[in-house]
Amino acid sequence: MSDYKFILPIYGIAKATKSSKNPALNVNWYRNVYYRDNNLAKAKFKKHIQPQLDLIDPIKGKIKVKYVFYAARKNHPDLDNFVGTVKKYFQDALVESGLLPDDNVNYIVANSECYGGVDKGNPRVEAFITCVDQHEINA
Repeated sequence: MSDYKFILPIYGIAKATKSSKNPALNVNWYRNVYYRDNNLAKAKFKKHIQPQLDLIDPIKGKIKVKYVFYAARKNHPDLDNFVGTVKKYFQDALVESGLLPDDNVNYIVANSECYGGVDKGNPRVEAFITCVDQHEINA
């Protein structure tokens, strides 16, 4: 069971491009985007999830994060492609909000991702944070 759950956006954050009016926050977009647009998207992402972040106190110790991706369409999406950028933005937001000292391996000791299915009305990534103790890390 997780200690915290967050609903993370995939659409409505990235700046429109010539080929897409509503691009997804995916690795393909991230790889090709101009750095200023990336910074704007990252700030917009954090602002969007800030109300969720404000509900919790700083996290003590080490954590694991599980990401569950819900696709907009049943088109065999690439899981890593959709979770990668959202994961980076989310973990950076945890640090910038003061909930974690850093997002390196001293604090986030594991993360995983899985496919949750199709949700046409609400494509998203859900992040589940579980606090772990030293015994779980060494097991």
